[in-house]
Amino acid sequence: MKKLIFGALLLSAALVTPAAAVTVIGSTNGAPTFNRPLAGTPPTLLSGVGTAVSYTVTAFTVTTSGSYSFLMTGLTPVNWDTYLGLHSTAFNAATPLVNAIVYNDDFPSIGLSGFTAALTAGTSYFAIATGFANTDSGRYSLEINGPGTVVIGGVGQGAVPETSTWGMLIAGFGIVGAAMRRRLRATAALA
Repeated sequence: MKKLIFGALLLSAALVTPAAAVTVIGSTNGAPTFNRPLAGTPPTLLSGVGTAVSYTVTAFTVTTSGSYSFLMTGLTPVNWDTYLGLHSTAFNAATPLVNAIVYNDDFPSIGLSGFTAALTAGTSYFAIATGFANTDSGRYSLEINGPGTVVIGGVGQGAVPETSTWGMLIAGFGIVGAAMRRRLRATAALA
């Protein structure tokens, strides 16, 4: 009986443990520009300061409905004035208030922006990484954390992986290819 109760406790703890956070590294340097919305849930007006601010879009879905937290951190230059938004279904820079769920700044200080939002499994979402003013841009880290798996890409424009990620991916393919060639030579030698 004690084993059964202990097993049930472990199972229930596993069921309520949130999934691992997903982190996207990106940059708004040289990205397209738009007139970003003012902070709000949902935002209702466009900014008079961020009228041509660089932005990138990370498209994603979630596997489990629930409350997800978002945190964008300015990396280079350190603590540049980040600004973060979230859209559902679609994002169009020409009409940035349409489908906007939330935009926020200074969470809790300059260089950090974020919010918590209720997301629905299977819905397409778009995280908009941008800056406060037209001159605010740089490299950033975007962390999304919640009860389900966050699936990046597959629903429109996604963030481009960092150069080091591409390097590791190409090196991995090279290693796998070399191992396959060795295996083919070994099999041919035995035949």
